[in-house]
Amino acid sequence: MTNRNKDRGTRWESAVCAFLRAAGHREVFRMADGGEFDAGDVGGLPGWALECRDRAKIDLAGNVRDAEQRAVHKNVPFAAAVIKKRNAPVADAYVCMSLVMFTEILDEMANAKEAPAR
Repeated sequence: MTNRNKDRGTRWESAVCAFLRAAGHREVFRMADGGEFDAGDVGGLPGWALECRDRAKIDLAGNVRDAEQRAVHKNVPFAAAVIKKRNAPVADAYVCMSLVMFTEILDEMANAKEAPAR
């Protein structure tokens, strides 16, 4: 007997990966469940842990917390939850993170602009 919720989650993870690949991130792949040491649902994005969620009830705090825990397991600086928007295409998904994480990304982008060209 199959688990419908797990199947739905797998389809969402696959759809997110396909969208990212089509957007030019060719190395993206769906990661296998890692159990206690899960490193997220999407691999191939250096520095990132993504947690994909397709649930009837959105739990922003829980989803972001899970993504941040995956980043710890993966030993990467950035984390986000990719949450399916009901009755909408993949492109309309919500990408959620804490304000602290967002600030760290802004700082990283600003530092990259200031770095001298080689």
